[in-house]
This record gives sequence, structure tokens and C-alpha cells, in this order.
Amino acid sequence: MKLPRLYTIQSRFLVGMTIAAILIGTLFAIGFYFQMRSVLENEVREKAELIFNQVESVQNYVRIVLRPRMYSEMPDKFVIEAMSSSFISRSVMQRTGQRDGQMLYRRVSDNARNSEFQANATELGLIAYFREHPQAEVWQGHMAIDNRDHFVMARPVRYEKSCLYCHGDPEKAPAELVAQYGLRGFGREEDSIGGLDFVGLPVSPQMAKVKGRVATYLIFFSISSVLFFLATQLIFKRTVSDNIRYLTRLLRTNVKDAEGQALLREVQRRDELGAMIEGVEQLGNHIAENRQKLEGYAADLEGKVNRRTHELARESAERTADVDLFVRLLHIFNRCQTRPELWRHALPLIVERFDLSRAAYVCTFASNNSFVWPPQSGTPELPDDYVQLLTQSQTRIAGSTAFIPVESSQGNTEGLLRLDKKPGDVFRSEEQEILRAIGRQLGIAAEYLGALDGLLRHSEMLQSIFEGISDPLLLVDAQGSVIITNNAARQLCLELSGGSSSDGNLMPLLFVGNDQDVAEISQIAVGGVVATRQVKLASGRTFVIGLHPLANHRLVVHVSEVTHQYRMLEQVARSEKMATVGKLAAGLAHEINNPLGVILCYTELLRKNAPMNEQREDLDIILRHTRQAREVLRNLLNFARPKLAAEGQTDLSAAVQSLLKVFGLQAEKKKARLRLQTHASVPMVGIEPQVVEHIVSNLLLNALDALPPSDGEIAVTIAHSPDNGEVVLKIMDNGTGIDPQDLPHLFDPFFTTKAPGKGAGLGLTVIYGFMQDMGGRIDATNRNEGGACFELHFPIRARQGEKSQICMKP
Repeated sequence: MKLPRLYTIQSRFLVGMTIAAILIGTLFAIGFYFQMRSVLENEVREKAELIFNQVESVQNYVRIVLRPRMYSEMPDKFVIEAMSSSFISRSVMQRTGQRDGQMLYRRVSDNARNSEFQANATELGLIAYFREHPQAEVWQGHMAIDNRDHFVMARPVRYEKSCLYCHGDPEKAPAELVAQYGLRGFGREEDSIGGLDFVGLPVSPQMAKVKGRVATYLIFFSISSVLFFLATQLIFKRTVSDNIRYLTRLLRTNVKDAEGQALLREVQRRDELGAMIEGVEQLGNHIAENRQKLEGYAADLEGKVNRRTHELARESAERTADVDLFVRLLHIFNRCQTRPELWRHALPLIVERFDLSRAAYVCTFASNNSFVWPPQSGTPELPDDYVQLLTQSQTRIAGSTAFIPVESSQGNTEGLLRLDKKPGDVFRSEEQEILRAIGRQLGIAAEYLGALDGLLRHSEMLQSIFEGISDPLLLVDAQGSVIITNNAARQLCLELSGGSSSDGNLMPLLFVGNDQDVAEISQIAVGGVVATRQVKLASGRTFVIGLHPLANHRLVVHVSEVTHQYRMLEQVARSEKMATVGKLAAGLAHEINNPLGVILCYTELLRKNAPMNEQREDLDIILRHTRQAREVLRNLLNFARPKLAAEGQTDLSAAVQSLLKVFGLQAEKKKARLRLQTHASVPMVGIEPQVVEHIVSNLLLNALDALPPSDGEIAVTIAHSPDNGEVVLKIMDNGTGIDPQDLPHLFDPFFTTKAPGKGAGLGLTVIYGFMQDMGGRIDATNRNEGGACFELHFPIRARQGEKSQICMKP
């Protein structure tokens, strides 16, 4: 900050403020010091009075309560620890002083029995003071004790009548007291002053704190004063000095002659308010003289003003016309889609604004196309050096003709605009800037339309590519909201939603849609790392979803269905497993079947010859379990051995209706309902009826076992799918359903979810084998409303190359 000069108003003002601040700060510091000292003395005095009150309370208790009680209990004894008020008060206050660490208490006398409590010179002086002033009850003041300043309060000790028993006549005093202390301390008279209570409290630390606070206040006051002076200087400078300088600068601007400049220097040199006023008065006089001179020139100005007013009106009308032209051109820019359309609408406006005979535009670089208004005006001619005009961005006016480069920026030229005035009229030089501005605006508009046209073509090409991709594609934001989808995505959305939605929004259909999924999508969009995930729907369809992040926190979601691939892999793995298990089962069945036949034969012989019923019951158990083992072996052989070929066609609807009647009784026992829904015309399937009965019977038995105790229902539907050339049979129940962990192993050999002894785990395996051999398939899923669903696809015709149909082994 620039310091003001010493003779200025600002300097004098700051000096006065500094002196006033020093005086005020000193007075406040002195007053603050004495105030704090007074508060400290009051606190110390109150503490000393509190100590004296405590001592007096102890002594009164000894005199009034304790000592009379001791005399009554022990009239011939004197216990100094319980009867001497001086001893007890000293002991109590000595402990208090030890705990406090800052209090000094003494109870002394001029002829003390114990030399430790003999008064020193200072205390003897206080005793003498109380004897000279018997009406004084207390003395207080400051003393230096151990080189430390103490606040001291003392009061006289007057001997009462009860005190003379120990301090009066030694012959009447307790013998123990005389034996311990001798004859010292006796000979006191009633109401005489023989000692004093002395309390001293150190005040040096507190006074140091007071001085420190005063010093802190002075430092804070000094800093505040400095800041106040700085703020005051700034305010004074802005409100006073700057205004004076502004006035001086204004006078310097308006006063140009030598006399005025001399007065101005005088004002600047003196720079004080009184001198400034005087200088301004002198300047005012000088201005008044100049005014008189100017009045003489005023008469000649009227004609000039009228001419200038006419010129300004004309310029104002032209500027208004220019603004209207630019507004109309802007409207055209927003409405046009191509460059030819731009020039067909813009040229008539330019002709109208400048009252031209012709306006023409020539595209000199791109296509050499030209646009002329009026249309019948003919092809425009360009100057020989038009290339120089375009490359150097020059606007040329030659009489009634003007050439304006049309460019969006310098060096980025679109073409050349030629304007021709009507005969007898020419372009003015001041119109050159507005013509250049028109050329620049037209160039920007032409470049914008060219870019827009390219962008539209590029967008259409990308849209056709996007729509032509066979896999579903979605563009989503970081929150998973869909922005755009292709045709494949809309078709898949229509399939998965059951026809209820065709907008292509697959996100709620392939994602759970909870906060975890949204957070994962947002993390992938922000992180910029490609991610894939696999989704398997309740219908059994499987999709691989690729999430490809873009630069603007958006994602391209690529959906690819892999249901067929996964089913093929599962079928290959299951076929290999079943082939291996089949070979193992066939070998085991042949090895075990013969011993079981021998066991069964000899057991029946033993049963016929068994003399006792108990033995027959035991043999019946052996027979039952042996036959059960042979049944398991028979299933193994049916599973393992090749199926016999036979010609056959089966009406699936009739076969299922017949089986439902057979199982109707079992359903009634379980309080369940059997319901069949079939199309009017279902074609025959190429399979033996025994195979159909075996498949449907096993599935119905499993469904009955899974039904609840009451209100159970089994629904069977048969539908014809002409597009796939198959008949679809669905068996659905409302039971407990299938554990998701068991679904992959449901068709494995010997896999069962029933209790031990109720199933060998081969029923679904045999059914799976039948369906595979005929070229069909079987799928097991859980229903959304509860229960399981088995879906069987029977081909209407056997696979090509197969001349036989599948039949049951008799």
C-alpha cells in the first residue's frame, strides 16, 4: 500500500487517530489492571475470612461442646489433644494447609508454652497493634513472606474465662500441663490479648496472571488498532482522497489551456481541503471566462447540428435495417436443411436490404455451382484475382459492385458473393464492415448445413447398421435406463414378455433390477472395464450378456442367446454318462440276476416245507426283497439293452386321456384333481403306445407323490407346434417343486429325491433315454406359482434315416 505524504489530510487524520488510540489503550489497560487487582484482593480476602470462620467454628466447638464433655467424663485429667482449642485448631489448619499447599496459618502468642508457636517480630508487631487498638477486630494487608507477596489477615486472640483454667494460675492448672510445659504460658488475665491468628495467602502467581492478561490485552489492542488504522486509511482513501483525485483528473481533462493547467498544478501541489476549495474557485472563474468565449461559437453550431442529426437518422435507419436483415437471415438458417435452399432464401433478402439490381453466389472450391437473384440475371462474372480475394479474406468495393468472401473463419472459404447496385448508385465505404459480417454469417450457416447434412447421413448409416445386427443391442445409461434398442432387442423383448412389451427394454427381464444390479451397472460404466454375465431364465432359456462401457458413462449391452449350445452340451454329457452307466448296469445285472434266481428258487422250496408260521414269515421277507432286487435289475436291463424296433403310431391325446382315467382313483384318494387340456386336432406321433404309457405313467406317479395333502392339482396340456414339427406335452403339479440344486442331476441314473426304498432313481433316466432315441427332448422346470413342470417334445415324424419307431421291451 502506498504511504500518504506527511502534509496531506489523510496523514494528519491518521496521526490524530494513532495518538487517540494510544491514549485510549493506555487508560483501558490501567483501568483493567486495577479492576483485576481489586477482584483478586476480594477473592483472597473472602478466602481468608472463610479460613478464620473455619478456625472459629473449630474453637467454639472445643470450648462449648468438647471441653465441657471431657471435664465431665474425666474431671481429674487434662487431654491436650481434646481440650486445648489452640492445639486442635492448629492441627486442623495444619492439615488443611498441607492439602492446599498455598495457605499459611499460624496461631502464636508472645509467651507461648511451645517455642514453635512463639510469635516472630512481625507477629509481635501485630500483637502490639491490637493491644494499642483494642477495638480493632482484624488487620489485613500485603506482606513479603519468604520473598513472596502474601495477602495477610490477622485477628487478636482474647483470653476468656474458660481459657484461664490452663493459662491463669499455675497452681490451679492441670498437673499434666504443668509437668509437660512448666510455668510458661501462665499468668494471663481475662479479656487480655496474648496472641493472634495469622493467615497468609500468596498472591504473586495471581498477580503474574493479571499482568499477563493486561499484556495480552495490550497486544490484542495494538493489533486491532493496526487493522483499524489500515481499514480507516482504505476507507478515507476511497471516500475522500480518491474523490479529490477524481475531481482533479476531471479538471485536468476539461482544462487544456496554459492558464488552466497552471491552476490545476497549484491545486495538486497544495492538496488540502481549504486549498482545494480555493483552487476549485479559481478554476470555476476560469471556466466561466471560457464559457463566455464559447457562447460566441454556439450560433454557428446550429447548422452543423442539423446536418449531423440528418446523418445520424439515416445511419440509425440503416442499422435498424441491418438488424432486421440479420434476424431474418437467422430465421432462414434455422429453417433451411441444405445449402441450395439457404441461398434461394438469403439472396432476395440481401437484394431488398441494399436495393440491389442483382445478388449472386459462386461456390468456387467445391462444385462451381452458382445461385443468382433475380434468377433471369444470368451467370455472374468474377474478377481475375478472385483467388486472392478468397485466400486473403478481402472484401472489395468497386463503385456499384462489391465482392465478399463467404467464409466461416479466416482461411475457411466457402465461395464468393457478388452484389451489384442499381444504375447510378454506388456502395459507400462504411458499408464494407456490414458486408463482411454478412459474408461471415452466411459462411457459418453454409458450414453448419454441410456438417448437419454429413451428420444426418452418418447417423442414418449407423442406425441401419445398428438395426441390421442380428443380436439384440441396447444403449443404456449408468443407472440402467434404456436409451435406444435395435430390432432384434425389440423382438426378444416381445418374446420374453409374452407379447406385453415391444419397446426392447430387456433390462428388467434379464436383470433382477435391485440396488445391487444398478450399483454393478454404474460401477462398470464408470470403471470402463468390459464385463460379461450369464442369465438363465425360469423358462430354461440362457443368455450371455456383454456390458461394454463407453466414454460418456454409458453402456452398450449385447445379448446373445446360448440356450441351444448349452442344451447340446448337456445332452452330450448326459448321453456319455448314460452310455457308461448303461454298460456298467448291464454287466452288474447279468452277474447278479443268476444268484438272485437261485435265492428265489430255494427260498420258495424252503417256504413250502417250513413247519412253523414264524419261519414262513421270515421266508416271505426274503422273497419280497429278492423280487424287489430283481425288479431293479429288470429296470437296469431295460435301460441298458437296445430297444427293439417296431412299426407304430400313437394318438397322444387318446393315450393320455386313458391314463388319466386309470390314475383318477389314486387322485381321489389324495383329494387331488386331474385336468386335461388338448387341441382339437393333434397329429399322431411316431412311437409305440406302450412307450407313451410308460413315460406318462412315471410322470403322473411322481406328480401324485409331490402333491400337498389336500387341494392338489395335476394339469396336463397337449399342443401342436407346426413350426417345429412336434407335439408338446406338459405335466404340471402344484406340489413342492424341485430343488434348484437337483435340477441338473434330475435325469442322472440312480438319482432320486424320494425316501429310501421308494424309488431306484431310474424312472426319469429311462424316460430321458426314450425321448433322446426318438429325436425329442424332455425339460424340467419349476413353475412361478409353485410346483414342477415336465415338458416333453414328441416329433411328429421320426428323424431322417430312421425307418423304425421306438417300442417297449416286452
